[in-house]
Amino acid sequence: STQSTWGAIPFVVGGGNDQSYPNAVGLMMAVEATSPGSKIAVVNIDAHLDVRPLLPGGVAHSGSPFRQLLSDARFDGAGFLEFAAQGDQCSAEHARFVEQSGGKILWLSDVKENAPKIFAKWLQEDTVGMRKFVSFDLDAVQACHAPGVSCPATIGLSADDALALCMLAGACHEVALFDLSEFNPRIEGYMTGRLVAFMFYRFCLGLVARKRHRREVLLGKK
Repeated sequence: STQSTWGAIPFVVGGGNDQSYPNAVGLMMAVEATSPGSKIAVVNIDAHLDVRPLLPGGVAHSGSPFRQLLSDARFDGAGFLEFAAQGDQCSAEHARFVEQSGGKILWLSDVKENAPKIFAKWLQEDTVGMRKFVSFDLDAVQACHAPGVSCPATIGLSADDALALCMLAGACHEVALFDLSEFNPRIEGYMTGRLVAFMFYRFCLGLVARKRHRREVLLGKK
């Protein structure tokens, strides 16, 4: 929250996806502090919906972050998107929860032909004017490109897709937070680790493009 209030753009690498709800809360707090009444938009790029109930005693886990978010009165579910979810890894009950909470689901079959173009539309048109949190679960990527994750999948986004989405997120001036979850180097650390590094690099390239565009606007070149 403090970093976002200062104008920093956190890029958080995990670890369990349970990080995503507190990350979102931090951004909501920062936005409320700087622009009272404003709402954020959140996209979960993931094979799973991650809206499972909490464990007994109210214990959060890697499958619960977006149920927690959609149950938070500070968040408007209309700003939530599940991107590249895999129907054979998601329950109908959880899909109904997302939709009844106001969220939208784009299944892998909806986006696989041109994931970057569809993602760009969400960034630039569907949520224009809103600060954005991009949450990327590595198991959305095919296991042949990212085997070192908590739940490797035989289908999913390609490595090229993942890099393109990170570049687009970095270039979007309304993206204020990015987290990357479920990297597990105990399973495989070299190839997946390189992909994680390249994803961060592409996000940074997007940031450079964002700042260059802003500078050109200020100088009257655009």
